[in-house]
Amino acid sequence: MLLYKLIEELTLNTWPAEQSVLLEGWILRYAAGYTKRANSVSPLYGPEGQHTALDVKHKILLAEQYYEAAGLKPVFKITPFIQPANLDGILAEQGYSIVEPSSVRLLDLQELPPVPGQYSVQIREELTEEWLAAFAGISGLSAANRDTLHRMLSSACLKQGYALLLKRGIPAACGLGVIQHGHIGLYDVYTAPAFRRQGMAEEMLLSLLHWAKDQSVAQSFLQVVQTNRGASALYDKLGYKEIYKYWYRVKSGDHIRR
Repeated sequence: MLLYKLIEELTLNTWPAEQSVLLEGWILRYAAGYTKRANSVSPLYGPEGQHTALDVKHKILLAEQYYEAAGLKPVFKITPFIQPANLDGILAEQGYSIVEPSSVRLLDLQELPPVPGQYSVQIREELTEEWLAAFAGISGLSAANRDTLHRMLSSACLKQGYALLLKRGIPAACGLGVIQHGHIGLYDVYTAPAFRRQGMAEEMLLSLLHWAKDQSVAQSFLQVVQTNRGASALYDKLGYKEIYKYWYRVKSGDHIRR
């Protein structure tokens, strides 16, 4: 359990928010509304059993006020490590609904298969306009969210790997890997619709994982929405194993993108 809580901490570090505010152990993250990961409460810490239900409800109210002042609806990330342990039930009582049940998966990099070598994959260790433009084009990112993503990634201090797969010079797939403490977290994995089911995402990810392994990284983790069956099948093929699940609690009408 301690190992998996470490992975949860790594997910917070490797996908940065623009601002993090502490509220008695809860981490309130903000990034102009781009992705729930970076715009939600992570209630990872706080002495178990030392708060009454009223105290917890007061903390929820303070968190709500923070996000409402930022122009966002409050979102809570619910993992097996939440403090207090009954927070999910309290949020349900207050009208929060479950959205995007997701799986956290782990892969040992010691026995990676070789990269097929069918396509051209480039990995850059700094954010480039080429990668950002490719990702925005493939994922349909809005101009405002593109600006937010640029700020988030360009200000990060952890080692990053920006992977871009080209087919006949056209960006077909992209992904991001961020390294910390011997782990690489994978994010922003997309394949353009016209190039799907051709093994491109698999080759891009293997290239990124081998890049990480060359830098003494031992394990990779990722997060995938359970309804994304195509991505889940790919991660199964690569050997990723689920280590825990999480979901978000949101009030109706929330439209923050994952």
